[in-house]
Parts: sequence; C-alpha cells; structure tokens
Amino acid sequence: AKLARSMAPVLVRGESGTGKELAARALHACSHRAEGPFVAVNCGAIPESLLEAEFFGARKGSYTGAVQDREGYFQAARSGTLFLDEIGDLPLAMQSKLLRAIQERQVRAIGSTQEDAVDVRIVSATHKDLAGEVAAGRFRQDLYYRLNVIEIVVPPLRERREDLPALCSALLARIAHDSGMPVPVLSPTVLAQLDTHPLAGNVRELENLLHRAVALSDGDALQVDHIPTSAPSSAPAPLAESSPPVPDAAASPAGPPAAVEMPADLQAYLDEREREILVRALHETGFNRTAAAQRLGLSLRQIRYRIERLAIAVPGGDDNGDA
Repeated sequence: AKLARSMAPVLVRGESGTGKELAARALHACSHRAEGPFVAVNCGAIPESLLEAEFFGARKGSYTGAVQDREGYFQAARSGTLFLDEIGDLPLAMQSKLLRAIQERQVRAIGSTQEDAVDVRIVSATHKDLAGEVAAGRFRQDLYYRLNVIEIVVPPLRERREDLPALCSALLARIAHDSGMPVPVLSPTVLAQLDTHPLAGNVRELENLLHRAVALSDGDALQVDHIPTSAPSSAPAPLAESSPPVPDAAASPAGPPAAVEMPADLQAYLDEREREILVRALHETGFNRTAAAQRLGLSLRQIRYRIERLAIAVPGGDDNGDA
C-alpha cells in the first residue's frame, strides 16, 4: 500500500512471463492515480526510428506521414501510470531523452517548439540484470538510478506454487470475461495436475494452459485430459508441417548449408518470412489476434504492430479477435 501511494518510480524485475505487468497494474489500481490511465509500452517492440514520436508525440507535418497531431505515451498517461516494459531494450540514444523527460516532467513533441508538462508515475520492468547492463555500458547509470528508486522482484512461478489457486482463479475470471462465458470450475484434480507441471513459462504459460483447457472443455468444469502433464521442449514446434526445417548450426560448424540461398535483400526476405508465419498463425486461429499472439509468444500490441507494418489483411477490421 505504501508503494502504491508513493510517486517514486518503481522497477519490477523478474523472468519473462512472471507477471511483471500484473504487478504494475496492481500498483496503479491501489494508488491515488487509479482513476487515471494505465499506459503499457513494450520498449523492445517499437522501431528505433519511431521511439521519440511514440513516447513524446508529434505535430502535423513534422515527418513524412504525420497528417495530424498525435499524442505520445507520456501525454496519454497524464495523471496516470506509464508502464515501460522491457526497459532494458531501449537504445542508449533514447535512454538520454527518457531521462530528461522523467527529470524535468516535461516533453517536447516532434515538430513543436514548446514543452508540455506531464504528470505521470513511471513503473518500468525488465527481465535483464540492469546493473550488469550498466557495467557493460549498454544502459545509462543515471537512468538506472532514476528508475530504480523502489525495486520489486517477482519470483518465478516455480518458487511460489502456493499462489497457483489465486492465480488460476484470477486468470479464469479474465478468460471467461473476455470470452463472454461463465467462469469455469477449477477442480482440485486440475489444480493438483497444474501444480506438478514445470511451468517454465511462468504465469504466461499458466494462462496459455488455462486458455486451452477452457477452449477444449465441455460444460462449466475444466477437463483434466486437456491439460498436458509434461512441459513442451524448449525448441518451439513449427506452426504447421509445411514450415521449412531449421538448419542445425551445431551439426554443420564449417559454414552455412549449401541449400540456403543468400537473399539479395535481407530485410525484405525476413519481412516475407515473418509475414508467412503471421498469416499462418492467424489462419490457424481463425484470425483471432489474441490467440495468434499467444501462439507466437507476442503481446497483442506487438502482433497489431506487425500486422499493420506488413499490411496483412485481417477480416473484420481492427476489432477482430481483440477480446
């Protein structure tokens, strides 16, 4: 409660999938800013060339494609909380601009001659060792101390099995609400089976398992048979049998396989491969972007950005599959 009431910046550390954003949302909900917006930003999902416009906004005509004034994340989070996820992925050049915005509580939109005062609380999160990143010269020391006034460490799920019942109840309630269905009954048998699961993917993997169980179960009670008893291998399975095989680097240390053709335009080649994977995932999930994002280990924000960047046509427009 004391942390929630404070205006001090908070740094949330933990492995991927441990629920760092949930911790940030809880801080926001318990604070005097609860009535204000909670704006979540994945710092690693924004192209470096767009970072300044995304964070601080832009004026009409300030760059090609800026057809109207637009707010940045700082303006959108005014009187609320700005959650900077994967802060360790922010490039050094942007780190200095972020530091100034936090210190001065003012931002200047691209193309503007005036600075706008912003009243936001900063909560950031990372799975990296930021102190080590500072020592390696990849993260600014002054920004690290500015963000790390209060540190919260979220332990992996394997170290807090006692939280499983509460986590399952909360996740099932959210899944049911998003799906417009009654909250499924979590039986002791299912809970015991989940308790024996490795859950290497932490809360994200738990949510994935519950989503699958809800989708495949009949009636209000979850079915035990629909929850796998062993963890998947660390290597992700291909989305379909038509996926091209991935060369085994360890098996051919002498050089690249002869069958791999060198692309003339690497970015175009990578974009095309990414587009094929996204289209396949969308097709296999009935163009439900939430399900496709979970399948690919992306956030909804990340898959939306990729769909827009690669000009992938999605039936139903922007509202399809966001529930």
